[in-house]
Amino acid sequence: MTTSLPFLDSSDPRLKLTVENRTKNVFVTQYEDRPKEENVNHIPVVTETPCHLLEAGLNTLQKTLVLQKRAELEEVSRQLFLKQQDFQSCAEGLAQTRSELELKQQQNKEREQNKIKQKDIERLTNKLIGLRTRQHVLKDRMIKYKIYEDYLVKTINFLPSSYLENDTESLVLPIIRRHETLSITHQELLQRLEKMEDEVEKKQQQLQTMKQEHDIKKLMANKELTELQKELDGVKDMNKEVEVSLLMEQGQSREKVEEVGSILMAINNLAESCYLPSYGPLENVNFLTMMDMVKEYFLDKADTERRARRLMESGSAVTSLADKKRRGSMKNMEGGWLVSEREDISSYFADQTTNTKIIDVSREFSTVRKVRGDGNCFYRAFSFAFLESAILNSRGLRRFIDMIMESSIALSCAGFDENIYKEHLSKVVAVLELCQSDRDVGTLHWMFNQPSTSDSVVQYLRLVTSAYLQTHEDFFSNFVEAPNLQAYCHQEVEVMAMECDHVDIQALSLALNVGIHIVSMEGDEQKLVHHIIPEGAEPSVHLLYQRSHYNIIYPRSQL
Repeated sequence: MTTSLPFLDSSDPRLKLTVENRTKNVFVTQYEDRPKEENVNHIPVVTETPCHLLEAGLNTLQKTLVLQKRAELEEVSRQLFLKQQDFQSCAEGLAQTRSELELKQQQNKEREQNKIKQKDIERLTNKLIGLRTRQHVLKDRMIKYKIYEDYLVKTINFLPSSYLENDTESLVLPIIRRHETLSITHQELLQRLEKMEDEVEKKQQQLQTMKQEHDIKKLMANKELTELQKELDGVKDMNKEVEVSLLMEQGQSREKVEEVGSILMAINNLAESCYLPSYGPLENVNFLTMMDMVKEYFLDKADTERRARRLMESGSAVTSLADKKRRGSMKNMEGGWLVSEREDISSYFADQTTNTKIIDVSREFSTVRKVRGDGNCFYRAFSFAFLESAILNSRGLRRFIDMIMESSIALSCAGFDENIYKEHLSKVVAVLELCQSDRDVGTLHWMFNQPSTSDSVVQYLRLVTSAYLQTHEDFFSNFVEAPNLQAYCHQEVEVMAMECDHVDIQALSLALNVGIHIVSMEGDEQKLVHHIIPEGAEPSVHLLYQRSHYNIIYPRSQL
């Protein structure tokens, strides 16, 4: 069973606490008639029972809680009131915004309507302008056709007044019918003319299209024709190149076959002339073995000749050589020298006017050997200068001797008879072997002043030059002015006392693998012209070319 708390009445005097302001505290158990004292605090006397006091305290606590709830409720009510005021202000703002938005929408709507009205006004204005223009056109047309109206009016004036009452056909009706017929015919003709004009325009468009297509096809055809023409020209050029290359190959093959045949024939002829029984039957010997046999034959002959000469000269070699030198010197004094002694280059130019070229030559070269100017000066100067430079180089001299021996094969291949060059070759080999054994420049100088020996050396070098030119005809034929290279060799190269040309110098240098340095003083220029043959080679022979004549010169670095 639940019991409710008693209701507290605020007017109940029991709930009031009466406190007297006394100076001293006095317990309520003391007598009341105690005399009053100052500064006593009097505490009221509680006359209620404890149960009543407890019940009154509970009522007071519940009332306090209710008051707190009321205070909270009032606070909530106050906040709710504030929220309502805020909401009301927001609602008023929204209403104002809505009214403004509606006003703007109304204004926009009016603007759109104004634009539509303005467009309608413009459209109607344009239409009015068109109608006015049409009015002017019709007015002009009325003015134009006014003459017909006047004509008809005048015609009516001439008609009788009763022409409409007459039952018979009037004279005007046929004219009117004819006019109507002609008008209809005119309209039909105009329509037909328009159709024909449309057809003509279409046909013209088709014609223009066909012309364009024709032009395009024509351009394409021209382009294809040009490409085909280019291809045809290219094929023709290729055919020409192939024909030329084929002809060249055939010519080269024929020349090579002829050259190989000539070489093989020359080797076979040499093998027959130089046959050695130790190699067996000649029919069973191949060409390489034949060449070895020819080489061995020549070496054997040279060795035999060398031994015979040594046996003949062994008794009085020194005395005989000195006697020969003395007799040769006396003979040279009497008949003139072929190659002179070395002399200072300043004495060579003593009788000439000093110029820039002479100064340059004197600065670069120290001495000179004069060579007789008999048309053989180049070959004589070349052979003497080279042997003089190689006389102290045994290996180089041996290699040059082998090259001279092998040059006889080149002469045979070029078609020279052995009897033509055999004697000259033997004298050249004798000079080379004497240089190899003696190694004396004086001996070399004495031998080159012997006309028979010196001329044999010159003649053999001329034959070697001619053979090299003829075996390399494809190259050298472009540099000669004779009808052919063989005629040039027979007339200008092989004949003694014929002056040497640049092409001959080039051929001899390449044939013997010897570098030549030619210092030319010819021409009107103030500077010397230096020729290195072949180009880029290290020269071992230095020659001075002046007034179509060659002399031997010696650089100062050789001193």
